[in-house]
Amino acid sequence: MKTILKNCNLIDGLVSNIVKNSNIVIQNEEIVEISIGEMKDVQDAHIIDCTNKYVIPGLIDCHVHLVWDGSDDPQSNISGKDPETIALMAYKHALATLNTGVTTVRDVASPGRSVLSLRDSINQGHLLGPTIVASGPAICMTGGHVHYIGVEADGEDEIRKTTRKLLKDGVDLIKVMATGGIYTFGEEPGSPQLTKEELTATVDEAHKKNKKVAAHAEGLIGIQNCLEVGIDTIEHGIFADEESIRKMAKKGTYLVPTMIVMKRLANDDSIPGWALEKAKQVVGPHQKMLEKAIKYGVKIATGTDCGSPVTPPEYYHDELLIMEQAGMDSMAVIQASTRVAAECLDLRDRGVISEGKKADMLILPSNPLENLSILKGDKEIIKNGKFVNTEKSTTKSELVVS
Repeated sequence: MKTILKNCNLIDGLVSNIVKNSNIVIQNEEIVEISIGEMKDVQDAHIIDCTNKYVIPGLIDCHVHLVWDGSDDPQSNISGKDPETIALMAYKHALATLNTGVTTVRDVASPGRSVLSLRDSINQGHLLGPTIVASGPAICMTGGHVHYIGVEADGEDEIRKTTRKLLKDGVDLIKVMATGGIYTFGEEPGSPQLTKEELTATVDEAHKKNKKVAAHAEGLIGIQNCLEVGIDTIEHGIFADEESIRKMAKKGTYLVPTMIVMKRLANDDSIPGWALEKAKQVVGPHQKMLEKAIKYGVKIATGTDCGSPVTPPEYYHDELLIMEQAGMDSMAVIQASTRVAAECLDLRDRGVISEGKKADMLILPSNPLENLSILKGDKEIIKNGKFVNTEKSTTKSELVVS
């Protein structure tokens, strides 16, 4: 049976205006037709009246850690646990993420096959959850940034072999730790870690398999190294200078800013003092970097680092408000969270509402372009053509537990 969202205000992720009086026809997991005005041939269709409501693509978070729960010290909650238990914990966090309206995530560091196995179970239809693009363990130097959810490797040859092993294991991308960060004791966010030669080796191997490389890169030298060797996405980018930002824009490198996690860390004294102090030092430069990136037209894809300390999934929407405050208009923020994010993840089947795309959508009670905070509130979530946590549809999925 087809499901029809009738007479909605459509924000499709493609054009910059609202398409009024739109009808969206869903069959199985896909959008099969979009029309405007009165519809014909609606027999045997399940019709949902969306008059005065707004429909947007499902939201995407390009930077999460599903194995972490966003508590004060999420690593301690999984430390020493077996992979199966960690995978189940990750599934709980995936469901919480879906409940926020985020229908696709990119997980960029998890131990072993924990999130890879979860991804496979969701893809095979055994579990309800967001679509997961997963890096598996991040590659870091010995003792490097969050090495406890990564795999340690040193030198070009070892990095190259590690990259090949991860690709063989079925990862969707490679994640590397190019610099230090906040949530590892004894290092500074600005310090370079993997060398330019090591980064080159992993880019070479990943690109051979048509896989992208995402780099945790907070310090300037690390960011410069990443841009020079052709890293595809810069995560955080805190200390990028104007020259680096211009280079990102020219090369088409994606920036995933993850603003909310740094603001959360800098304003919560429940985290260790050494992490709090580092976080306070980066908030200002981070904000200025984002403002410059917007000014120079860098491709910005929404990502939050949700799961990290004091940043559970519900803080996704705060990232959007920060992006707007930094200079993006509300339509650009929505597109960064849908179409641009999907392009960043090489997902050509979603991120926009058009014929032939996956039916991942949100139905909102009012216009998000007038107030992005609406996205935090009540909404109807459609994932792969099925309504989540609602009684709206005859094609309703299993209920999601909050």
